[in-house]
Parts: sequence; structure tokens; C-alpha cells
Amino acid sequence: MEVECPVVAPLPFPDLQLTVTYAEALCYAQGRLKMLGNGGLKPFCAAHQLTYPNIINLKNGKLKRQEPRLLQRLLGCLAVPTELLHYPLASKTPCFLLPDAEALATFRDQLQFLTAQQ
Repeated sequence: MEVECPVVAPLPFPDLQLTVTYAEALCYAQGRLKMLGNGGLKPFCAAHQLTYPNIINLKNGKLKRQEPRLLQRLLGCLAVPTELLHYPLASKTPCFLLPDAEALATFRDQLQFLTAQQ
């Protein structure tokens, strides 16, 4: 009896020009969460199965440590798909890899808008 192994696509080398830093991703997420306004955050968390206290702490910059996986999950809920990437290699904080140049341009435009509003 032969066992068939699933065919897995090879892992390509990431395009490092499509990365954003943890700080940029955090600033973006905080700005987007602030756009929800009063009373909008709790239903958002419930709909996306996010832990409300963690998201409040992220929004207010009160996390005790960096939470890249939480931030990645939140970005996905905000329609910003990313992959975590440990780059530069010596860095302890991962960066976020966006899928393509269009997604990066949109992210940068929206981040600029969000930071201009502060």
C-alpha cells in the first residue's frame, strides 16, 4: 500500500522591500482601532474572537511586552494580511511581510493618514 504525500510548494525567498516594522504595524493598528469610536471596540473584538483587554492595552500602548502574533492577528482582522518575518536576523522583534507592492502602498498611505490625524 502506497502512502501519498501531499505536494507542498517550495518556500520562496521573501521580498524584503515589502516589510514594515513592528512599530509601524502597531501605530497602524492603534490608529485603526481608534477609528472605531466609543462602543465599537467590544463588538469588533467579539466578532473576531479577540480578547478585549489585550486589544484595549494594545490600542492604548499599555502592553507589557511586544506581542507580534496578536498584532498580526489584529492586522488580519483589519484586512491587512501579513506574515511574520524575523528580519534583520539579529533582531529580536519580527517585521511584517505584506503580500505585494500594492498592499504595501495602501498600508503606507493609510498609515500616513492615521499619523497625520494625531
